[in-house]
Amino acid sequence: MGFGKKLGKEMFLELIIFCLGVASISIFFTNNVALSLLLILIWVAGIKFWHKKHDVYFFVSGAFVGTVAEIICIHFGVWQYANPTIFGIPMWLPLAWGFATMLIKRIAETFVKIEGK
Repeated sequence: MGFGKKLGKEMFLELIIFCLGVASISIFFTNNVALSLLLILIWVAGIKFWHKKHDVYFFVSGAFVGTVAEIICIHFGVWQYANPTIFGIPMWLPLAWGFATMLIKRIAETFVKIEGK
């Protein structure tokens, strides 16, 4: 299954952004402000590559829906976070949900492009 350099580059960038997000959360989860700023910087870098309007819609939708789900689950005692700031969640969590939603969408689109070749 060969795919072009452009698709390979897209997949590579998507995986890099994912790894940066996971590594940042794993290392800086105890410092909510620093992690929030770092995730915003990663988002700004990522949006340079993914500047389509629907990417932003997916990010915002995921950030909202994921955060609401987290708040509900935390309210009912399903789990808890080590360093919450408001409503039982850390302030960076909406950014993480936005990233996750957008990256899943982007990676799925890249796989569809690869399959179409």
